Amino acid sequence: MTRAHTAVGIALLALAGWLGWHAAGLTYYSRLGPGPGFFPLWLCIALAVLAACVVASALRASDGIPGDGFVPPRAGATRIVVVVVALAALVPGLQLLGFRLAMAAFCLVVLLALGCRSPLQIALTMAAGSVGAHALFADALGVPLPADSLGF
Repeated sequence: MTRAHTAVGIALLALAGWLGWHAAGLTYYSRLGPGPGFFPLWLCIALAVLAACVVASALRASDGIPGDGFVPPRAGATRIVVVVVALAALVPGLQLLGFRLAMAAFCLVVLLALGCRSPLQIALTMAAGSVGAHALFADALGVPLPADSLGF
């Protein structure tokens, strides 16, 4: 397991460096407050620190053989694939259905894939993920989000 952890940690460390290099080119602070480079730069720093922790932890471990839990069982792999496909479908769905409807559908698919069967939990999560997120970002923060053809 340590070889895989070391490889992933080094890859994430390289990704953090590459993204941090590009984030450093953005304006860090403007006259109105934090600029467009503030948040990406700090995310890259956090990613680099966590990746370094993964590498250090993997190098301290003694065995280099993947354990039994390295590859997920069939049910776990299916869940991973469903979530990744749902995330990929969300991108075109945002333009087609608008933010609220696309996020509600995404939440429904992910919750069902992860095994949630409570109608109340599903309804509350769909509402928070779609209507709640839209109210927070579009209404409260003024971030433009995609609308469907009906303006919803």
